[in-house]
Amino acid sequence: MFLLGACGSGAHTATGSPPSAPTRTSTAARGTATTTRRQSGANTQGTITKPSTTTTKSAEYSFDDSVPPPRLVNTGNDYAAILKSLGEYGSWLGAHRPDPALASAIIARGTTLHDLYVQDITRLRDNHKRGIETLGRPSEYTILSTRPDAFSAKVVEDILVQKTVVASGKVTSEVHFAGPTTYLRLAVLVGGHWYLAASDLQRPVNVHL
Repeated sequence: MFLLGACGSGAHTATGSPPSAPTRTSTAARGTATTTRRQSGANTQGTITKPSTTTTKSAEYSFDDSVPPPRLVNTGNDYAAILKSLGEYGSWLGAHRPDPALASAIIARGTTLHDLYVQDITRLRDNHKRGIETLGRPSEYTILSTRPDAFSAKVVEDILVQKTVVASGKVTSEVHFAGPTTYLRLAVLVGGHWYLAASDLQRPVNVHL
């Protein structure tokens, strides 16, 4: 899920990168990896989901509202599928429809995460930009704990680059990541639907004896 405020964590920034060649339309296409999980039933505590991949063609970003939102999976107890869906919807907001009003579709109101994401989406909208995140491989989800109204998980994302672009295709900022990034994420059940409530970068701990 594209978050401008999180770009500086665990990443190497590249400033002054040369812009990409401008395009004549407001939509750019790319090949993206879609996932098919190899499991049956719901995820349980300690389950690690390593999806297989197929490649499809989709628009990398757009400015004309031509790309519909991905199907939102936010009910039930297939926790890995829920986290994957919430993340994909968040990425769609950044790349295609930076509408702050839609942040509450995936992030619980009243949380710090919601406030930060609204700030990011508002900045993209007001500056007529889009945020794009490129992954090297599908994310992995390990469910850590569950209860009827909440669950937590470790999510490993192989983010290659995050960048912002304008309608011409010019890249205005670019952040390259050195390797996979691990997040601890919390989801809460509100009104029968799951929402993200927190997403914290997991940093390595050095123990000196």
